[in-house]
Amino acid sequence: MYQRIKNKLDMEIIKDFLESEQTNQNVVRRMEELTDILDGAYDGSRGAFDMGGYILFFGDIQTYENHISKIMEFYRLDKDLAEYSNTIEGTAGSTIQWREELYLLSSDDSLVLIYPETAEAV
Repeated sequence: MYQRIKNKLDMEIIKDFLESEQTNQNVVRRMEELTDILDGAYDGSRGAFDMGGYILFFGDIQTYENHISKIMEFYRLDKDLAEYSNTIEGTAGSTIQWREELYLLSSDDSLVLIYPETAEAV
């Protein structure tokens, strides 16, 4: 399953779950930064269908791989045409790397994907 995070409230609610799952703290901090940016630009009380965008967080590789093509098709996006794609610094020696990708859905709406992948794939 993936989580949709649109504002600081969503982030606060999911943060306890992420910590219980021992999600990399750099990933959690980056998601907090992103929600602060979105809330600052578009208001933290925006609803699910208001402009500004959101984060889709995938907690495991299998969930990401099972759903990414459907998400790309739904939004009519090309996986190779992200506005940017970065590796979120992980724990030394870990076989999992975390990726962050930004896609613009419109001039005022965005989608940020955060997902794990094996270190060899990076």
